[in-house]
Amino acid sequence: MHIPFDILIAIKYIAAAMILGIIYIFPVWVAAQTKKGKDAMGLIRMSSWLFGWTGVGWVLALYWATKK
Repeated sequence: MHIPFDILIAIKYIAAAMILGIIYIFPVWVAAQTKKGKDAMGLIRMSSWLFGWTGVGWVLALYWATKK
């Protein structure tokens, strides 16, 4: 069975996008596991979406999600 090279590259990029998406929303999942309130979870989600691309914003959202 021969799979065309273009399909393999597409699968690779789709898998990479899925992994990055999971990492990107990780602070929201942590906030849900630590049973944050609805308002705090919303703020963590918004800060992760707005500032998560900077790396520093993602770390701050993750810290905020784990803080008790």
